Amino acid sequence: MFLAAALLAVVSLANAQAPANAPYGVKSGVITMSMDMMGNEMITETYFDDYGLKTAQVSEGGFMGGEGKTRTITDKDGAQIRINDAEKTATKFPAGGMGMGFGGGNRAQINWNNLTDQVKKDNNIKEVGKETIAGKECTKYTMTVDMMGNQSEQTVWIYKGIQLKNEMTSDFGTFGQTCKKFEEKAVDASMFEVPAGVKVEEFDMSQFGGFGGF
Repeated sequence: MFLAAALLAVVSLANAQAPANAPYGVKSGVITMSMDMMGNEMITETYFDDYGLKTAQVSEGGFMGGEGKTRTITDKDGAQIRINDAEKTATKFPAGGMGMGFGGGNRAQINWNNLTDQVKKDNNIKEVGKETIAGKECTKYTMTVDMMGNQSEQTVWIYKGIQLKNEMTSDFGTFGQTCKKFEEKAVDASMFEVPAGVKVEEFDMSQFGGFGGF
């Protein structure tokens, strides 16, 4: 009996290990981020499961404001679906599109849980120290990012592959997000699904005159 229990514990531990392509080193949880939007605090909650292979970002308003609370999920191809549960609407954005805000859960971004030498070279990533954010010891990196053809400097604080803080410096000034609360806990599967009966509409990127990849 004891041998069987020991074997079961070993199997359960093996099954709990993260997949090789997982972006996070934590199974599931909720990240609450704060961002200063022209003097107003914007709170964004990112729910994740399967070590970050499933993500859902819940936010109130946005850069344009007045759009209410939305939930954005990322599908297996990296495309994003923005859902307004109150209005029962859903809009799909292509991978790398406008579905999520700054520093969101788009899996097309750098996999900090599997940072290769080539990725470091391509993005000029440098490790610059350690710092505690929301009670978690993070590794601090600097990198160069392309913003619509302009090079900008970004600093990120990473805990087990998860961004808990980010800052970007550009011609428009310095802005970023900071984690207010990080919870490692189970997340309901419905958070990552489009509600039954809600039709997903494709977003027309052409109306942004070529800025769809921003």
